[in-house]
Amino acid sequence: MKKLLLVCALFLFAGISARAQSASTKFTDLPEDFRKNGFPQLVEDCKDVLAQAYMAQKKLATVWDVPGWEGFPVELYEYHTGVDIKKNVQKRGLVYLLMPSPEKLATWIATTCWEVKQSVDTSYINCIRDFIKWQSAAQFAVSGVVYEDMYTKGFYEPYVFKDGVTVYVADPKMMPEDKHCTDEQLEYYLHLTNDQLKSNTGRYARICSTNRDQYYAAGGTVDVGDNNENRKHTWLDVVKELYQKAWNSDVNLLMVAWAKTSPYMIK
Repeated sequence: MKKLLLVCALFLFAGISARAQSASTKFTDLPEDFRKNGFPQLVEDCKDVLAQAYMAQKKLATVWDVPGWEGFPVELYEYHTGVDIKKNVQKRGLVYLLMPSPEKLATWIATTCWEVKQSVDTSYINCIRDFIKWQSAAQFAVSGVVYEDMYTKGFYEPYVFKDGVTVYVADPKMMPEDKHCTDEQLEYYLHLTNDQLKSNTGRYARICSTNRDQYYAAGGTVDVGDNNENRKHTWLDVVKELYQKAWNSDVNLLMVAWAKTSPYMIK
């Protein structure tokens, strides 16, 4: 996987233009041949990406009035992990998701390639598609818990999300010492406000791990802190604003920012 991501990064980085380019690409700006022949296949590929969305298990509701996300079709999901190797049970999660359709995801990928490379060559298309599939499966967590077994296979640890970014709950009583969230904690995470968080947030924004440095490099002007010890809450506001703009647009500026400096994402 590391080799795949490195190849992807080199593909994207090698041809980045030095000219400043505003992210204004529309689907109709893409080459006609791609729109007719390449795009339908990309949509099918994006169905495969979204099929990996492990949190999209049991849809409980579509909620149009989540605070800060009014007017967006945010979906509340209940899901369960695999059997946890330490608790010997499946852990239950609750999360608000705003996931793109295959068509929307395919459009964002194609316009990102056009913005960054002025190309929709399959090497660039596949690079971004595969990175999103590996990084998030296009699951944008508006709020709630995201269980992942990143460090020990089968040991599912809870990560609290708000506005597409990992956040850290200030009240220690609302974080489980045994990494198994109670029902009370799950509900608490769904309704978090910024004043219930520690001062720092996580570094990366879904759906493709855009960070603050990439935001600045792409022309971002809001003071969101840095990627070190000054990770301001304003990053949540910026990510929310840019994702909401993308929802009603052919281009996702968070994805464009990532693609312009993708070598920074390589581990």
